[in-house]
Amino acid sequence: MQFAVDAVELVSKAYIKDPIRIKIIDPEAIFLTGILGESGRKLVKAGLHFYFERPLAEKLIKKGIAVEASKQREMLLPMTDP
Repeated sequence: MQFAVDAVELVSKAYIKDPIRIKIIDPEAIFLTGILGESGRKLVKAGLHFYFERPLAEKLIKKGIAVEASKQREMLLPMTDP
């Protein structure tokens, strides 16, 4: 991998309303949707899980692009509303 995200920076600035943790099972389909670019496709292939807002996550699960990674309703990271 040629880059990494600063986790401390991400935690302090990211906010996801009503998150669902998902595992994307079709890297090509997620790339073609335009939701994740080439770097995102590589992260998917590496097996990383993602947090998406509920409506988008449910749409991806329904289309067979992703599966719910856990029943966890809130992120464990101390994210704040912007």
